[in-house]
Amino acid sequence: MKVNLVLGILEEHGTGLQALLLRLTLRPDVAEDLMQELFVKLSQSRAFAQAIDPGAYARRMAINLAFDWRRAGRRHTQDLGVDLVFSGRSPGEIVAEAEEVERILEVVEQLGDLARQAFTLRYIEQEGYERVGQILGKTAHQARGLCHMAVQQVRERLAERQVTHERP
Repeated sequence: MKVNLVLGILEEHGTGLQALLLRLTLRPDVAEDLMQELFVKLSQSRAFAQAIDPGAYARRMAINLAFDWRRAGRRHTQDLGVDLVFSGRSPGEIVAEAEEVERILEVVEQLGDLARQAFTLRYIEQEGYERVGQILGKTAHQARGLCHMAVQQVRERLAERQVTHERP
């Protein structure tokens, strides 16, 4: 029965989950591998079977898997993703954008779980505060506060890195 639930969620949300994993890893091959890992983990999870919103549970698990992969230090940005390559921009612009995204994701991975998930859902997935709150089990007002705090932390850490890199 749990496998049917997982298959249903992946059928309904699979494309979005794959896109989320690609945006967080910047690697199509890794996003594919993490989708398989997500399927296995969801099919083995008791909490997933009891979740009020299984789709939200799957998204949170996908975010956690992607950032676990990033923390393991296996990231490389040579493969920038098909949507970046065919965007009509110069290779230099594509590389600069990928490097900036990588810097932001490196900082986001250092946030606490809830702040990281809120940031990802709001600013990477472009969800509204109401939906972020639903996914995280919070009110829209609490989600707004979490997102605000996460953005402040990201800005501060990026500024610290900028100062560190500018010093001789």
